[in-house]
Amino acid sequence: MLNQIPKINFKLLSNENHIDYQREIDTLKKAVTDYGFLIIKNYPIDFKEINNVFDLYRNFFNQSLDEKDTVNMSKTSSNRGWGGIKAERVNTDFNPDNKEIFDCGPDIRVNHEFQELPYYSKNIWPENIPMFENKIMEFYKSCSQISISILKQIEISLNYSSNYFADKFELPMALLRCNYYPKRSKDMSKKDFGIAPHTDYGCLTLLFTDGTPGLEVELPNKKWEKVIANKDEIIVNFGDMLEIWSKKQIKATPHRVIGGNKERFSIPFFFNPQYDTVISEDENILAGEYLSQRYDSTYVHKII
Repeated sequence: MLNQIPKINFKLLSNENHIDYQREIDTLKKAVTDYGFLIIKNYPIDFKEINNVFDLYRNFFNQSLDEKDTVNMSKTSSNRGWGGIKAERVNTDFNPDNKEIFDCGPDIRVNHEFQELPYYSKNIWPENIPMFENKIMEFYKSCSQISISILKQIEISLNYSSNYFADKFELPMALLRCNYYPKRSKDMSKKDFGIAPHTDYGCLTLLFTDGTPGLEVELPNKKWEKVIANKDEIIVNFGDMLEIWSKKQIKATPHRVIGGNKERFSIPFFFNPQYDTVISEDENILAGEYLSQRYDSTYVHKII
C-alpha cells in the first residue's frame, strides 16, 4: 500500500495565521516537487454534497444505452456529455480505456473571445434526471474554488510571485468528469486498463472516489502502488501543463487504473487555465493549443 503520499489539512493550509501553517506549506512543497500527488482533508465541501453528486452520476450511468446516447459526445466536436466504453485512449501503447465517462465544462454566461472554440463548447445534459445540471454545476464551482486556493498556496511554497498561476483562470478550460469503471472481465489482456498508464494533461486534478480502491501511481523506483484515501478525502495530482509552467519544479506523475472485481466510480476535476495563458515563454506554448492537441489525440471521436 502507498502510505507515503503526503496528507494536508486544507483548513490549516488556508490559514496563514495558524501555528501549523508553515508545516502544511512545507508538506505541500514536498508533495508537488517529489511526489506529484497529495491527499487533502478538512476542505470546504459538505460530504453530503459529494455523496449526492455521486448518486446523480450513478443514476445517469445506470440508464440504458439508448438514454445515454442522447447526450453522446461523439455527436459533438468537443468533450461534452457521455462517452461510452473505449471512447477514450490515453496511451497508444494500450487498448482504449475500459470505462464510461461524463464530461462537462465551465458555464460561462458572457460573450468572450474563445467561445467558438471546441473546448469552450456549451454543456449538454440528460433531461430525465431532476436537478442533474444544477447540482453538478454547483459542485463544479466548489471544485474551482478549492483548486484556486491550492494553486495560491503552491505559489507561496515555491516562492513564486503572487498570481503566478492563480489569476489565469478567469475563463478556465476546466473539466468536471465522472468515470464509471465496470468490473474487469476475465478475457481482458495486459493491454486492457480501466485507464492506461498516463500523466494528466492539464494543470491540477482533484479526485473524489467512492471508496473502492483502483488508482495506482508509479513511484520514482518505477514500481506501481495503490493510492489509498478515505471517501471524505480528495486525492490531488498535477499534470503536464503545470510541470511545463513551473519549469519542472512541479511533478506530473504517471498513474493508472487496472480495474477489479467491483465496479468503481470516481470524479476527477481537471483545473486548466484560460486558453491564451502562456505556459512556456521559451517555447511559446499556449495553454489552449497544448490542451486541445492532447484532447484531440485522446478522445476516439476526435481522432481523424
